[in-house]
Amino acid sequence: MEILKRVDKQDVFRKEIEELAKQIEQDDLKVVTFMEYTTPPEKVKPKLIKFEKVLPLLERIAESGKIQEGVAKIMFFSPSTGRNKGLTPTMMAGFQLIKPGVSTKPHSHNMASIYLVFKGQGYSVIGNDKIQWNAGDVFVVPANEIHYHVNTGDEDCVLFDVTDSGLLESLGILEFRE
Repeated sequence: MEILKRVDKQDVFRKEIEELAKQIEQDDLKVVTFMEYTTPPEKVKPKLIKFEKVLPLLERIAESGKIQEGVAKIMFFSPSTGRNKGLTPTMMAGFQLIKPGVSTKPHSHNMASIYLVFKGQGYSVIGNDKIQWNAGDVFVVPANEIHYHVNTGDEDCVLFDVTDSGLLESLGILEFRE
């Protein structure tokens, strides 16, 4: 099977229509003559995130209290995704650490989130529902639901989440509310 390759031919096309295109274009408006002949986006490469390297960063952020006392949140992105700052063009992933007895601030966002409880125990209040969780459990926070997480255990709680924020950021509609 032959693999199809996109070839950027914009320069060839532009020479033929340069004067007409200039009449349309402005500082923040450019003409692309035929999308199939544009340079394809940079390929997103596979990633491996080592938890033993992530944990010290989470602990340092949580202890600093600069974002919220006893809470740390980090997200990962690939520069190859461009503006949307995701691991892929549509998804972002990250870790959250919550110290024992600590609750995150209630907030909402228009992205959906899937959480894996990596370590610890506690609960989340999502809208009007209270969901108890332990290490190994998975729970979902639907878009636009006010939610917060509480560590009820004696050890740090670590949540891993994947969101569709990359897609929403690409569309220019990502929102957060506290």
